[in-house]
Amino acid sequence: MLSADEPPLNDLSDEQIQKLLGEIAAKVKELMEGVTLAIDYYKEGGYDRETWNRICDGLAHEAMNLMMALSAPAHPYLARDCERAVREAAGITPREGGMREALQQQVAKGLLMSVLTVGQQMMVEPEEWPDELPAAVLGAVRSSKRSKADAVMANLRD
Repeated sequence: MLSADEPPLNDLSDEQIQKLLGEIAAKVKELMEGVTLAIDYYKEGGYDRETWNRICDGLAHEAMNLMMALSAPAHPYLARDCERAVREAAGITPREGGMREALQQQVAKGLLMSVLTVGQQMMVEPEEWPDELPAAVLGAVRSSKRSKADAVMANLRD
């Protein structure tokens, strides 16, 4: 699924690592602000599930962004390869399919990137996933009830 024909990557230089850490500092700060918000909310007696779920969703989203940013230098071709894999699974280009198709493929690309990145954190390499993974991810995006109910998606015409 991922490109095997790319040249091997060099180790990161000290300057590249410093730049990466500088960019990550802002993401870590946002994440810590979310943790502080959750702690303060709890201390003030906040127990309603909906608000708590929103806080936790925000934290999880920021944590995923942080993980993706940290792993990006090691996998510079991941976004391109995931986009290609989803497009092949779809059998149609976004231009041919219209706005709904374009949005679904973008969401599927991001979800596939997340699956592969988390998989690597759990010691499953991209080439170890089944070849059907891009099609399964795209299928999940297309059949998602929440996605279909989204105001933007609901108003798009095929």
